[in-house]
Amino acid sequence: MRYCFVVGTRPELIKTAPVIKEFQQNNQETIVLSTSQHKELLNMANQVFNINFDFDLDIMKPNQDLFDISINVMSKIKDFLSHIQPDFVFVQGDTTTAFIVSLASFYLNIKVCHIEAGLRSFDKHQPFPEEINRRLISVVGDYHFCPTKLSARNLYKENIKENVFITGNTVVDALLSISKLIDTVDIEKKFDVEKNNFILVEVHRRESFGKTMLSILEAINEIQYFTKLKIIFPVHYNPNVRKPAFEILSKNRNINLIEPVDYLTMLSLIKNAKLIITDSGGIQEEAPTFRTPCLVVRNKTERPEGIKHKFIIIAGTEKKSIISKTLKYLNHKQKLQKSNAPNPYGDGLASKRIFNILVNNIYHPFQENKGKIKTRKNV
Repeated sequence: MRYCFVVGTRPELIKTAPVIKEFQQNNQETIVLSTSQHKELLNMANQVFNINFDFDLDIMKPNQDLFDISINVMSKIKDFLSHIQPDFVFVQGDTTTAFIVSLASFYLNIKVCHIEAGLRSFDKHQPFPEEINRRLISVVGDYHFCPTKLSARNLYKENIKENVFITGNTVVDALLSISKLIDTVDIEKKFDVEKNNFILVEVHRRESFGKTMLSILEAINEIQYFTKLKIIFPVHYNPNVRKPAFEILSKNRNINLIEPVDYLTMLSLIKNAKLIITDSGGIQEEAPTFRTPCLVVRNKTERPEGIKHKFIIIAGTEKKSIISKTLKYLNHKQKLQKSNAPNPYGDGLASKRIFNILVNNIYHPFQENKGKIKTRKNV
């Protein structure tokens, strides 16, 4: 069998890398394609995981929009897939790369394997365009690797019941595989902060642009004033984030507006922050591994499993709500560190489960209530 893995963005690479390695270490024929939807951030993350790209569509261009990405991926992927003729194509998540590659694979009658299937916010505009992307991938997909019971249940409600598997989220596998490297980053020296005594901010989502972004940024400015804590904010390259961030926050000396950081540095910041303020879906999944509370500046999340034990707190997008929720949960990390609440997103064995399902026809679902992180030797 020939297995093709397609990535285009940093989150796709991070969450697909452990699956690629699982198949390669077990001597399966693999082909890895990058679309380079977000080339700089993708390559930055790959400095950690060292995945060899067999092919690169190299579609990224300045100020690209969804039409550019969709057209460029679709126009190039046909010849690639027709040439290599894989038996299975793996896509991850809900990016435009993942959706267009899934559609093209369907057109060519190639089986689609969807990593992180079944996430739903039930609002087609939040997140945009990801909610629609992942719904459509589920329609054309053949194997649905769901991170949790809830995501599998979402597919069942849509009458997608064949080849639905609960595997846990592969991001936990990725984090555990590089845990020792994360601790080599000296953020105290690098950013002049004290561990567990600063706030990390990461906002970048398309639906946050405009008035919502201004509301979030104004809240961040006041949060710093009220808490007196240092704030570290890696500012996304997109001008819809960058311009207002510097206009509103640059005068506050205790808010450190920095360039996007490499993945290990970002994980070290996530691990050692007192609290995270973000609209990122990926960080919602990464933070529970480090017991760092995540204040989500959105009105909905497709990852509600973390809400029960307050790994995730929905703050909304209104300035007053963001400030009040931040102040309320400012010291919540201490509770999480003392708690035995399980990581709701995975146990580090998702990649092994995916391999066993496809290659060995063996399936042992991820049990969310077990809590204890397992090692690969336990399977």
